[in-house]
Amino acid sequence: MERALIQSRVAIMLSQIQPHFLYNALAAIKALCAKDPETAREAITRFSKYLRGNMDSLSHEPLITFDRELAHMKNYLYIEELRFGDDIRVEYDITASRFLIPVLTIQPLVENAIRYGITQKEGGGTIVISSAETEMGYLVKVSDDGVGFDPKRATNDDRSHVGIENTRKRLETLCGGSLSIRSAAGGTVVEIFIPRRKGQEPGVRSV
Repeated sequence: MERALIQSRVAIMLSQIQPHFLYNALAAIKALCAKDPETAREAITRFSKYLRGNMDSLSHEPLITFDRELAHMKNYLYIEELRFGDDIRVEYDITASRFLIPVLTIQPLVENAIRYGITQKEGGGTIVISSAETEMGYLVKVSDDGVGFDPKRATNDDRSHVGIENTRKRLETLCGGSLSIRSAAGGTVVEIFIPRRKGQEPGVRSV
């Protein structure tokens, strides 16, 4: 019953992500076909891997390794970088990756950073994705230097709110994790904490 609930939440997450992104991705690839066929071929490869990752998320275990989640998110970002060019800049500070995280946890956070943060700012901005091991568990951050928002008013945007709450609930249910948001004019930081598994010592891989 719990697995069915988790899978339904993943399905909701996919429905939140796919419609507008699929259309925009296909439009971007179509534009490349005539002027840059080589890049168009690479974009099709990345796009197909992204779609396969989404389909797999409905049939595989709800927890996956962070490095696998990161690879899926990078396929998503490749398409967005084609669309927005230099307006999207991405930096990584990954010092821990061999731990488990609910599937489709990072992408909706990055998507929100793009849609509501840096693309709303003239000249775009930078997204920083980081992970680290702590004494108590694992910390993942997605931060941007976009326009920011008032978290108390975020519930007015149903799509964004549902996506964040969906991610928060899956973190709590599947691994006892948590999600917090800090935002103001000049940027947003989303922080995920995943506690260490019972009996697992610091420095020991969780998978």
